[in-house]
Amino acid sequence: MPSFYTESALLIVGDELLSGRTRDVNLYRFSGLLSDWGIPVVQAIVVRDNPREIARAVQELCTDDRVLIITGGMGPTDDDLTVKAVSDALKLPLFRSPDAEKMVRSRQEHYGLGMPESALKQADIPAGSVPVLNTAGIAPGVVIRDGRRAVICIPGVPSESLALIQPCLEEAGAVRGIAEQVHFIRTWGLKENALYDRLKETAERHGVIPAYLPSPGRVDVKVKGDGAEDFVQSVKMMLGNSVYSLLRDESLEEVTGRKLMEKGMTLATAESCTGGGIGRGITSISGSSRWYSGGVISYSNSIKSGILGVSRETLSIHGAVSRETAVEMAKGVLAATGADCSVSVTGIAGPDGGTHEKPVGTVWTAAVTPMGERADLWRLGGNREAIRNGAASRALGALFELL
Repeated sequence: MPSFYTESALLIVGDELLSGRTRDVNLYRFSGLLSDWGIPVVQAIVVRDNPREIARAVQELCTDDRVLIITGGMGPTDDDLTVKAVSDALKLPLFRSPDAEKMVRSRQEHYGLGMPESALKQADIPAGSVPVLNTAGIAPGVVIRDGRRAVICIPGVPSESLALIQPCLEEAGAVRGIAEQVHFIRTWGLKENALYDRLKETAERHGVIPAYLPSPGRVDVKVKGDGAEDFVQSVKMMLGNSVYSLLRDESLEEVTGRKLMEKGMTLATAESCTGGGIGRGITSISGSSRWYSGGVISYSNSIKSGILGVSRETLSIHGAVSRETAVEMAKGVLAATGADCSVSVTGIAGPDGGTHEKPVGTVWTAAVTPMGERADLWRLGGNREAIRNGAASRALGALFELL
């Protein structure tokens, strides 16, 4: 009979995470997934690639009725210390697992890497543990069941950890519990504080306390409790097309693509300050080739005029960051690609380049569709990355609203 765990914890291993060289995404991904399983994350710790620190954290986090998931430090090099530290913490000797060795050899062969002796370090796992095939990499996942608790070790590389987490949970005997229902409202173009002020009275009326999760150009509202469903419906009516989805993992790019396919239309993009960020977000979606024709990164004025047909007069009189330029960019990329719809963006992402009339964060976006067109001026805050990402979100959101 599978064990039932009531909660989970995460131990994230890696010097690069604490030095700022790498941004961890596993905490965000796993928190949602484990919540859906009914085994919510109640504690998370990040430690260096230090065996004593890893072992100490394992002893702290590994408690009854809990699944401990450890990511990182699973490779073949000397700084990959997680499995050994776990074996020390749990007092389980390492052994060369025949099953794990077969997995490592097959994956090495799959990638055409030969079979160096160093790679077999990934087949040394704690006694009594079970290896799980890594379909996105080489190092197997490792599952240790110990009475009413379990430990799962998986690589920290996001593609590998995502491929391993569910089969490892199943191997650990985790069963889906009844998760508390959480509702999401995904919005674009609204600032967190303004959204809070706008929804405060509605939240009080329905007896809920929403959580606001901002990212550049977008804010997610998470809410749970008895009045959550009615609150969501009220907010959807209040905000209209500023709400692009009620699903936690559905992106603005996905929703816009679906709208385009429903109408049998294609999209092209013309980007200046975002440098291809809109196109990158779109092409990260499998199947986007069915509705995305392509784009032009028109960073210089010569490309704006030479390829997109923005008139030199427009650039001279109004400047590159203007309503007129944004509209001509959007229309020019339609002519260049033959797409049905387009979006454009031009702005000043900083930290320099701003003026009194057009300070850093000034962005114009335009969207053109057979149903109509629009151009919008945005004043965005934050650093260069935040301004660029916020501009991309607002350009796509404006198109979504038109569609």
